[in-house]
Amino acid sequence: MQLTQTEAWYLGESIKGETLMSQKLTTYREMAQDPKLRELIENLERSCERHLSLLSTHVK
Repeated sequence: MQLTQTEAWYLGESIKGETLMSQKLTTYREMAQDPKLRELIENLERSCERHLSLLSTHVK
C-alpha cells in the first residue's frame, strides 16, 4: 500500500522521535545508580526498539 505524503512525513517524524527517545534513555540509564530505576529505563528502551522495528516495516 502506498503511503500518502502526509503519512510518509508522519512516519518519518515518528521514527525520529523514537530514535531520539532511545538515545536519551540510554544516557539516563548510564547515569542511573538505582538498580530498579535502571531496570525501568531498560524496559522503556526495549519498548522504543519495538516501536522503531514496527515503524521501520512501513518504510520502503
